[in-house]
Amino acid sequence: MKLIKNIIKKYMGSFAYYYSYLGYRMWFLLITSILVGLLDGLGLTMFIPLLSMIASDQAEASSSALGNFGFIVEGLNNIGLELNLVVVLMTMLVFFVGKGFAKFFERYLRVVYQQYFISRIRFENIDALVNYNYEAFTSADAGKIQNTLSGEVERVMQSFRTYSDMLQQSVMLLTYAALAVISSPQFAMLIVMGGFLTNLLFSSMYKKTKLLSFDLVKSNNLFQGFIIQSVAFYKYLKATASIIDYKRFLKEKVNEIEFITRKMGILSSIMLGMREPLMIGVVVAVILIQVELLEGSLATIMLSLLFFYRGLTALSSIQTSYNKFLSFSGSIDNMKSFTKSLQASPEVNGDDKVSSIQNIEFKNLSFSYNKKNTVLRNINLNIKPKQSIAFIGESGSGKTTLINLLAGLLKPSNGDLLINQKSIHSIELVNYRRRIGYITQEPIIFDDTLFNNVTLWDQKNEENLIRFQEAIKKSQLSSFISDLSDKEEERIGNNGVTLSGGQKQRISIARELYKDVDILLMDEATSALDTKTEKNIQKSIDDLKGEYTIIMIAHRLSTVKTCDQIVLLDKGEIKAKGDYKTLIENSSEFATMISSQQL
Repeated sequence: MKLIKNIIKKYMGSFAYYYSYLGYRMWFLLITSILVGLLDGLGLTMFIPLLSMIASDQAEASSSALGNFGFIVEGLNNIGLELNLVVVLMTMLVFFVGKGFAKFFERYLRVVYQQYFISRIRFENIDALVNYNYEAFTSADAGKIQNTLSGEVERVMQSFRTYSDMLQQSVMLLTYAALAVISSPQFAMLIVMGGFLTNLLFSSMYKKTKLLSFDLVKSNNLFQGFIIQSVAFYKYLKATASIIDYKRFLKEKVNEIEFITRKMGILSSIMLGMREPLMIGVVVAVILIQVELLEGSLATIMLSLLFFYRGLTALSSIQTSYNKFLSFSGSIDNMKSFTKSLQASPEVNGDDKVSSIQNIEFKNLSFSYNKKNTVLRNINLNIKPKQSIAFIGESGSGKTTLINLLAGLLKPSNGDLLINQKSIHSIELVNYRRRIGYITQEPIIFDDTLFNNVTLWDQKNEENLIRFQEAIKKSQLSSFISDLSDKEEERIGNNGVTLSGGQKQRISIARELYKDVDILLMDEATSALDTKTEKNIQKSIDDLKGEYTIIMIAHRLSTVKTCDQIVLLDKGEIKAKGDYKTLIENSSEFATMISSQQL
């Protein structure tokens, strides 16, 4: 069994890929395809006695008219049926009705399996992305992620649809070939040779299509990345008229993609135009060889010719489907490598559950990215519950890295981070993160209702409405909501485009308070606001002190005066720590920073 799997994986890579998701369902598709071809072939055999009766003007046909398929006539005779016109027509009808049911069942299975297949891929990639290591994510290609999870998924689904067509036509071809060989072996061999030669004509086109498919995937990945950036930086591009240059750049990328697509379409059109003339050419050539050179009888090859005409039709469909399938081959390889890269860098998780976060301790902690650039060195710090603490320092001093470590996004390179005396390495991270609120410099606002923005699509029941109102009250949003026409059901636009900076930041605070957290992480939460709004938001934050452990990164030192502990970082090391008064008295660096901001 292992040997068979290895052979399939090596020589039938695409089948192995689909089989890895569909399993036994692939065999059901094969079986139903064989059944369709078999019933179609048996139905076609009944045309021969029908034509024989018409040509001879006889009421009945003999089994000799069917050659090696005479067993059908003999079977009918055994059940008391003579091969007259009515029996021939009714037998033909039975076979084709059976084929119709088999065809329906095969198509039904294909639709069901197609949806199952694409759902499995989407779920697998979503799970892998959710479990993706954050450090690996920071160096990932955003355009590739966007394109693979959206456009490439659709192309992989189309590849399966095309592959299913190709698989069915291949089975039909083999079935017709087998029936033709039974009917007339010599004629069958000549047709097979002709079909093989015509297939060679298309091999170079197949290679070109496959290479173009890879180019298309690369171009789509880049284009998606540029689109993401155009949306993210739209305000700047618009305000500086740089959007005109960016528009030209985007159009060049569109033309690039369309050029590749057009070349693939031309190759497909050439193959589509050539297939029927080549097919008829093979049939004509083989008939002439069989009758003129080999002096065979046209009557003896009639049934075989009928089978092979159907077979060559299937072959031409295979050639077209295969070329179309190759146009998606780049997407399949891209999907494989994308899924593999996500699964190769999973987040390392522990088993210890955290019901609440009490004590936090940095113990001789150091951190470096890729074991090269050391960002933090020998950090020793204890954070008590309900304490407010601020990290300050110049850009690049390691403040954000400390916040990322606290959120479990990064793991210490050396030393440890202890949560309730347990190592961060042993803690179950999802459970731990549910106890953390995270408020960033740029508020996270979804294009949805205010209620959904605060609750993150929690069910709207009485209990959750009470929690929602409490979070709104604590974040001082009550008067703002009362002025809205639809209250909490008001849609607030893409990234809160209709809201002020202060309103967006209050919504971010309300979201974290709704979650019932122990810790609030604030990464320069007020630095992007004007002075008046900053003071109002700072008052809201000050009102929360004593209820939560508040850990903030501060750019403006006016926001840290009331903190229980201030930690001054410089080049990844703690230079000083203490409350505001202590640092003023004991740290010349802190005093200089205060002086420069005229506090």
